[in-house]
Amino acid sequence: MIRTVTNDIEKEELGITMCHEHFIVDLDRVRHDGISKIETVEEVEPEIQQMMALGVQAAVEVSTIDLGRDIRKLKQISQDTGLTIIAATGFYLTQYHPEWVKEAAPEQIAQVYVRELTEGIDDTKIKAGIIAEIASSPDRFEGAEKKILQAAGIASRLTGAAVSTHTSRFTAVETIETLLAEGVDPDKIIIGHQDLIDDSAYHALLLEYGVNIAFDTCGKKAYMPDETRARNALKIIEAGYGDHLLFSNDISRRTYFTSHGKAGYLSVMKEIVPLLKQIGAKEEQIRRCLVDNPARILDNEWR
Repeated sequence: MIRTVTNDIEKEELGITMCHEHFIVDLDRVRHDGISKIETVEEVEPEIQQMMALGVQAAVEVSTIDLGRDIRKLKQISQDTGLTIIAATGFYLTQYHPEWVKEAAPEQIAQVYVRELTEGIDDTKIKAGIIAEIASSPDRFEGAEKKILQAAGIASRLTGAAVSTHTSRFTAVETIETLLAEGVDPDKIIIGHQDLIDDSAYHALLLEYGVNIAFDTCGKKAYMPDETRARNALKIIEAGYGDHLLFSNDISRRTYFTSHGKAGYLSVMKEIVPLLKQIGAKEEQIRRCLVDNPARILDNEWR
């Protein structure tokens, strides 16, 4: 079963899925830029509806406990729009961590994850369906980041839940090996933000571990042209790793919205999919990344 904010569903019900999105999020409390947040159901629902009009049926909402996650609002969004939403448990970068995390042992942090996955978040019965987005700083693990990753591994081993990460080139291998050392099934690991790295040999190195990688900042052309993303994705598919590739947009502030003249949550379907087709990707290969892979990774017996 796949655990959503409204109920548990069979994996066949999931459909086209964005693997790494934010619908209610607050990065502004650390960034202090006045724009790095999405606060209301009213502002985000029209953007989601545009995404759904292009065929998207589900999204993994990876906002963590310390990123302003609001599980009640996520349930309302799902009920209002019909989008299937998988919510997350986890902690983000060290600057966002609550004080207690700094002193806690990995096992104590894991208890929080397990409770939210199996019993419910806060005083609701709404359960998380993934451990995400477990973050490491750009150059190395800082503060309690290694502990929150170890805790993710413990909780994944105990529950079977997938783990999705916020990971740079410099922390990816250590992230994978830490999770594997905790007993996590490699196919339950999603290494995020790997479309920001234009290096197919590096992608293959990660995929050799049996994990999944996410091209999940699609449309953020200031970081990487979408043409490069599509080309590298096709290389992964042609190398035989198409079963381990996922896509998303990672919209984390309202200024990315179409209402601000940007692409919003539409880049995967409007840009990446057409680009993949233009350079030779087959429909079934694209569908595997958008439908089959998320369904397989998120499916769980929920121990």
